[in-house]
Amino acid sequence: MNRKIKKLITAALTLTIGFSSMSQVAFAYEVPQAVRIGLESICKNKTTALIGGRELLIGTEKNGSFKENGSISSSTGFTAAIASGEYIAIEEEMSQRNASDLADILSRLGHRAYSAYLGNDKWTVYVSGSSVSEVESASRYSATRTTFTGIRLDGSQTSVLFPSEINPAFMGTGEQDTFSINGKSYRGMLTFVIHGGTMTAVNVVDLDMYLYGVVPAEMPASYEMEALKAQTISARTYAMMKISAYRNLGYEFNDTISCQVYNGYSGESARSTQAVNATSGKIAVYDGKPIEAYFCASTGGYTENSENVWANPLPYLKAVPEIAEDGDNSWKVTLTLNDLDALLSAKGENIGSAEDIVITKLSTGGRVQEMKIVGSRGSKTLTKEAIRTYFSSASCGSLPGKMFTINGKGGEIGIYGEGTKKSSSSNQSSNMGSGTLAEAGAKNGIVANTEGSLSAINEKTLSISGGSKVGTTTSQSSDYEIYSVNISTVDNSGRFVIEGIGRGHGVGLSQKGAQSMAKLGYKYDEILKYYYTGITIEG
Repeated sequence: MNRKIKKLITAALTLTIGFSSMSQVAFAYEVPQAVRIGLESICKNKTTALIGGRELLIGTEKNGSFKENGSISSSTGFTAAIASGEYIAIEEEMSQRNASDLADILSRLGHRAYSAYLGNDKWTVYVSGSSVSEVESASRYSATRTTFTGIRLDGSQTSVLFPSEINPAFMGTGEQDTFSINGKSYRGMLTFVIHGGTMTAVNVVDLDMYLYGVVPAEMPASYEMEALKAQTISARTYAMMKISAYRNLGYEFNDTISCQVYNGYSGESARSTQAVNATSGKIAVYDGKPIEAYFCASTGGYTENSENVWANPLPYLKAVPEIAEDGDNSWKVTLTLNDLDALLSAKGENIGSAEDIVITKLSTGGRVQEMKIVGSRGSKTLTKEAIRTYFSSASCGSLPGKMFTINGKGGEIGIYGEGTKKSSSSNQSSNMGSGTLAEAGAKNGIVANTEGSLSAINEKTLSISGGSKVGTTTSQSSDYEIYSVNISTVDNSGRFVIEGIGRGHGVGLSQKGAQSMAKLGYKYDEILKYYYTGITIEG
């Protein structure tokens, strides 16, 4: 590709997009065209990194725009390394070719000389381990002593220094103008941020090209196209929410699960790329602002209110019953009393020997909202996400979800079909619902588009033992409640068999649910509007 065209492609503009709703409320927010991703999964706080390819374009990056000022070639790829210390700097500014020639001459005279990029098409030479007078005598240029911190790029035939203050950037010339670092390929630009004596690689890339590497990492590319489109809009909107999360580190978000998994060009798929292109610029909006577009793998039959997982209630993150979820999302883990004792000891809990796990709150959907580990001298209460994560250092690891029973006791766990579940402490059945899941969906404007087994969703039930209602927690469905219960789960075996369904926090879009809705004929906007209450799709 012509380098001039390439520079135009990588130039990033920030677009301010205004929208208006039916109520004539003006929406105004910025959708960035380029984003900065810290490649923490492959190059975080490192001293060296391997960059593939035979040629790298050299330049500077500012606000997503690349300005090319040279190139470097190597038959064996490149090594980027942290470089710091005192150097003798030639005071004359020159072209890259002249700097390279002078560095070669000084090297043949026994000096450790490097061409150095100063930005704005300016180059010079730095020398290590020599005096000012020695360098001036050998080069016939004036020189000065300087303290250098930055990156040294070593190729098969030459080395180049890049001071950190000029914000150097690199572009590849491989397939789709990609570069590779530590074995993975990426579109866009490569730069580094330096903290102390280490560096972290940063990929500066167009937002949609970023999504090319995110969507197939977060949802199987084999999923239905409408599900992929829904995931894309969630991912794009989620990126806007996270865009300032890591700015203190020199980038906007990272490539790990703490933001969104991003596998770059190496992880792209044609089908998910099609979904990104088909929904370019579209985001999910509530009350004129991009939403916090959380998503999870599966919910087990009911999504969750945001305040039951994190701190704040959000009007668009309200519990809704699943129309259906694709595949088998069940799981089972086992804990013993000895496992609990070891866990309590490791966490420094002073409640004595473990005796029981008691479920103390359940929601209509069957999700455990509170439980306590009972010891001989006290108890440890777990709420919200701690119910899943508290066991991370135990033999079973973190629980996949919170929709579960323990030794068969607790709420119904996401069964699609007829029947009620018997109470954990009596032989009586309890049906807390008021109609089918399909009817609950219809209340929210969702009507099955196809016939067949998936569209004939039957009653969802909840079994509780002597439960009392805590209060309605959602405006989406009046059937969604949280109940105080007191369910002892210990038995004579000394084991706690935890059987659940659903994976993740349960808030927002269910990926397995989106797949089933897409199979039923729903479009991406219908899917998103079902999982995110009261939103609009803008862009």
